Amino acid sequence: MNPTTHFAFADFARAIENLENSFRNEADRYLLLTGQTGVGKTWLCRQLHTTLDRCRYRVLYFSHARHLSATGLIRVLAGCLRLPTRRSHSETLQGLIHALCEQPHQLLIWFDEAHELPDETLLEAKALAESDLYDSCPVRILLIGMPLLRDRLQAIAPLWRRILVREELTGLTFDEMSAFIEHHFGAENLQRICQQGMHILFERARGIPGLVVPRFKKILAESKPDGPIDPLTIDDILQRWELT
Repeated sequence: MNPTTHFAFADFARAIENLENSFRNEADRYLLLTGQTGVGKTWLCRQLHTTLDRCRYRVLYFSHARHLSATGLIRVLAGCLRLPTRRSHSETLQGLIHALCEQPHQLLIWFDEAHELPDETLLEAKALAESDLYDSCPVRILLIGMPLLRDRLQAIAPLWRRILVREELTGLTFDEMSAFIEHHFGAENLQRICQQGMHILFERARGIPGLVVPRFKKILAESKPDGPIDPLTIDDILQRWELT
């Protein structure tokens, strides 16, 4: 049992492998990662960050993008590169583009909660990613968010058609549930729940890892400390919990 480490379910392993390969491909300027809350998007980004060559890439991660304006984005980037802000936004932007082309590393801008980004900020990020006429790609964009982010991006046709890398985390399959429970709660607790009980847990949590864990903790907390846990008890515990 190792609850502090992530369980790399098949969906997660596929997505991180594809994103890693995409970062090695200089042609991919835009990358997209979507999934419901609790499915593991933030953890995947942490893992992805550890695999990148720090000599080649510099990651700038925006965890909450709701209030990030286009002007704010440029000011933050200029500050990271220690560039003075100019009299106008356009002058600051041009100075930033020039500085990015001279950097020894590639800048990777990651927007989490990107479904809440203003359209103007998305388009400003696009302008940065396509700022070099020689196609050297000094900036690459990773957009991370809820599934509705796809709908938003599809409405911005010039950006959507350029996003060739599109990954979505959907969560655990039922066949992965037993290994997931054992990973987080140990073999003894896994043996206390039968297949019917596992199906109930899976359906209540919709296979989302971040929902499975607290629900199973609740089941253990409200059950006798030893012995099998009746499926009807599991269903009752989860139903009452979800109604409170």
